[in-house]
Amino acid sequence: MITEIAENFYRITLPMPYRLRHVHAYALVSGRDVALFDAGMNMPGAYEKLEADLASIGLSVESIRGIYITHVHTDHCGLAGLVQKRSKARLYLSEVASQVHKHFRQTDYLLAQARLFYTRHGMSSAEVEAIVEEIEDISSHIPPFAVTAFLQENEIRRFGSRSFEVIFTPGHAAGHVCFFFREEGLLLAGDHILPYIAPSLSPNIYDEIFQPLKSYLESLGIIEKLPITSVHPGHGNSLTEIDERIEEIRTHHSLKKNGLLERISVRPKTIYAICGEIIGSAAVRMDDWEKFMMFNETYVYVQELRRDGAIKEITGNGVISFTAA
Repeated sequence: MITEIAENFYRITLPMPYRLRHVHAYALVSGRDVALFDAGMNMPGAYEKLEADLASIGLSVESIRGIYITHVHTDHCGLAGLVQKRSKARLYLSEVASQVHKHFRQTDYLLAQARLFYTRHGMSSAEVEAIVEEIEDISSHIPPFAVTAFLQENEIRRFGSRSFEVIFTPGHAAGHVCFFFREEGLLLAGDHILPYIAPSLSPNIYDEIFQPLKSYLESLGIIEKLPITSVHPGHGNSLTEIDERIEEIRTHHSLKKNGLLERISVRPKTIYAICGEIIGSAAVRMDDWEKFMMFNETYVYVQELRRDGAIKEITGNGVISFTAA
């Protein structure tokens, strides 16, 4: 489905197999040229859907001159390589996002890091291998693409008669950016702000210093100061009540973090054990992907509590556990 969100500016809704079932790309049109913001997921029918939607407004994939990526999760950059091959478009993303993309392309190293990371946090070998399969599948949906240039924080870019600012918003993903069209008050938010759910937060298994929650909340503060009139996210409907939504997301994370603290006692627990307590009997209804995402979220909150001094970290036999401070 293609929807005009502003004059010569379109939202293109593409399929994906995860629980949200869809992801948005955005096409800015200037004459016969197109700038594409995000590129959907590399899965059956997605490229054909992109082609058909562009054709419905008299354009084509070959009309795309620039590809701007908010972050390199597979549902946002999966088609970028194919689109670039067909259109010869220039491609732009942040330098950190480019590094994340390289990690996903180095499959053997990626899986070795994943095995080490998840084993250290309490998973059995069988459970680790289930996670590795999920990561392998994700990696397979991110084909190579050629980066033309790295986006710079707060730089202003032009396409046709419009200009837009690059706003760095790490948190949901390392290297995440939003694109702000100041004259219209229009924000392309990627997965930084979503209308129905709080964007997921996950560790960077290559960089345990990276603080997803702290970075995310700081990024919300940056967005909050912009004169935004409409937010167009990577999933779900567009938003106009931005301040209200930001406050809802802040409250969500505060409640989740404090609720998790209540589960940590003087008895050492691994993140996997804590996550298992949270999931409880619902585990039988959850697939490996949902368990993977729940573990990652638990990790993010536990690490924030440790940095706050609210809990302590204990290492023994290569496994990390946590106790009340």
